[in-house]
Amino acid sequence: MMILSLVVVLGAELPSTATAGGGFASMARAGQWQQVHRVAVQRAEQLPLTPDQALIAAHAAREVGDDPAAERFFEAALADPAVSDVARVELAVLVAGRDPDRAVALVEDLLRRAPTRELREAAVAAAVTAVAAGLGEPSRAALELRMPIFHRGASRPLELALALSRDPVDAAALARILAASTDDAEALAAAERLASVDGLDAVDRWRVAQAFYRHALYDRAAPLLEALAAVRHLQVPAREVAFLRGRCAFRRDRLEEAADWYRRAIAATAAGERRSELEVHLARVLELSGDMDGAVAAAQRAVRLDITDDRRLFLARLRLRRGETDLADAGLARLRSRSASDRGALMRGVFELGAGEPGAARSRLAAVQRPPWIGPAAVIGAELAAAAGEPEAALERLVSAAPSLDDYWADRAREVVAALPVEPVGAWRRREALAMEDSSERHRRRAIGRALALEPDPGRVAALRSRAAAELGLDGEPVEPAFDPGLAAALWGLGLESAALRWDPSGLPRRDARASWWTALRELELGRPWLAIRAGDAAWRQASTDIPHRGLPASLRRALYPLPSRAEVEAAARRGGVPWPLLAAVARSESRWNPGVVSKVGARGLMQLMPATAAVVGAANGRPDIAPDELFDPAVSLELGAAELGRLLWRFGGNRAAAVAAYNAGEAQAALWLDQCGPACTEARFLAHVSFSVTRGYTEEVLAAAAAYHELYGPGGLSGRSGSPPAPGTPAPASARSRR
Repeated sequence: MMILSLVVVLGAELPSTATAGGGFASMARAGQWQQVHRVAVQRAEQLPLTPDQALIAAHAAREVGDDPAAERFFEAALADPAVSDVARVELAVLVAGRDPDRAVALVEDLLRRAPTRELREAAVAAAVTAVAAGLGEPSRAALELRMPIFHRGASRPLELALALSRDPVDAAALARILAASTDDAEALAAAERLASVDGLDAVDRWRVAQAFYRHALYDRAAPLLEALAAVRHLQVPAREVAFLRGRCAFRRDRLEEAADWYRRAIAATAAGERRSELEVHLARVLELSGDMDGAVAAAQRAVRLDITDDRRLFLARLRLRRGETDLADAGLARLRSRSASDRGALMRGVFELGAGEPGAARSRLAAVQRPPWIGPAAVIGAELAAAAGEPEAALERLVSAAPSLDDYWADRAREVVAALPVEPVGAWRRREALAMEDSSERHRRRAIGRALALEPDPGRVAALRSRAAAELGLDGEPVEPAFDPGLAAALWGLGLESAALRWDPSGLPRRDARASWWTALRELELGRPWLAIRAGDAAWRQASTDIPHRGLPASLRRALYPLPSRAEVEAAARRGGVPWPLLAAVARSESRWNPGVVSKVGARGLMQLMPATAAVVGAANGRPDIAPDELFDPAVSLELGAAELGRLLWRFGGNRAAAVAAYNAGEAQAALWLDQCGPACTEARFLAHVSFSVTRGYTEEVLAAAAAYHELYGPGGLSGRSGSPPAPGTPAPASARSRR
């Protein structure tokens, strides 16, 4: 009777995606893990499970905490070639700590040819655990012998694990790891261990210092570099030692010290491109410290040594700050590329604006026609035209630039349009409506895109979205598309949807915009917002980049701007005194909402804080002794990130652009840009002064995302900083530059 009842349960009618996993697949898809586990254990006592049923049963056993049953079921699943790689990895993870030789045997082949990156990384983690648990000598010897044929992403972690597991530690192997690279996590771990080894030669000490520097451990790198400055060795370049020592000082905002070390690096460098680069570094430090004469002299030397447009622009900006407009203009006239000329015109225009010359600034900005400079030039130029009582000219400038406006500058453009008189705006709307009826699909889409970029009225935007959805074939929610054959398809068919995302995220459908949209929604539902953002972006690009993000269907926009931890975001924002949409936007830009992400230099978690920076921020906010692994907790990361972002908002008088730029590039640099912008500085004008392209792009992305979060999820943000600001004498944490 029991067997008959189980057959009835397992033979229930299945959805079309189910495979031979039978009723297990239906229950797995519904999340009925307790039931799957109960039925599987009972059936296994009577009849053997098929391999695909065994894989489902193994996942159910893991869900309910029955590891012995999970091990038995994973073993049974090894017989199915479609999913055997998953079974091998999962089984190896289960047994690595108590049966290390078996674990390595299970994953050894995957270290060489895993079909997905996710499977390889899990295989590596299992093998590393096994090595630490104590491999037998035959297994260790076999692993070392096969190391050259493993994928590099597998060989370096294993080389490190093998070196650290020996007693005493294999210092020669650690030195080889550093000799190959000083940039990755394995290099840092090797450096940490080698730093405690007595009798290291100069070359190994140099590599340890490099690894510490690369991972933002400036206080540990500095004394090593100082000691190496007196060493004369062909493999320890004096100029690079001095330069990195200067960078350590710079990262700690010790500018005079940095300048001294940069001068030593320059003195040790022959004339040429590298010496020119060092002169630029020196000039930046001198500018930040207020020595404008020294900064200009260093920038002049850099240009003479190696002429590039970037160096001419840098020197011109310094000359403008000193009021040497004729010399600056002479340098700008020698720029070679059109992009650099546009950048120079924008720079010249905003300086004229700060000097109280709006007419000259407007003429200068009108010459800028190419991305990425056309956005700020068009918006600021339109503001000036509107202020001069020329709304038609303002609209004309914005309409011509609309196809090149990114999300941030489109937001600013809509603010300008919203403030213009009704008549010219109405005439513009009628022209765009006619253009949307063009027989050419390309012209229609461009007209819809222009209107969406510039239309400030919510009701009209809703109508434009409907029009865009129909034009792009994105009306109505997407239905499940067909999967291409592969691991993701096999796991999805078994009802193991989370496993499909974990082990083969690239195998989900993405052949067209609707398929990518469907995939983004599933990834969002299954708790993988970082994957949803990627798939949502693919859907947008496949549909049409002529249509900005705000023209996409609401569910697709939510995939592009997910909010997986709203309660935690709002709580952290309240405590830090930050508008929650801004905090959410920083988390999205920093980590794409992946709480487990680690950058190359060791920044962790949603807000990508370095452990050393987090410790300082935590101590200043009543949370001493923050352990590095705590930064993987979303609530902890958000709280510390909000505290730092709130402090920066207070420091810069509520200017969001300056605060976000400081979070990326450091307070001193953001303060310099704000000073250049002048007393009437707006966020848009501030961004036009940001001279680091990475920081400018980052800040624009964050502010545009903050606007999207506000629109998609409701206001709820704070108008300004709440609570008590830090006392003026409160020490700031280590520069945000050290988070990278």
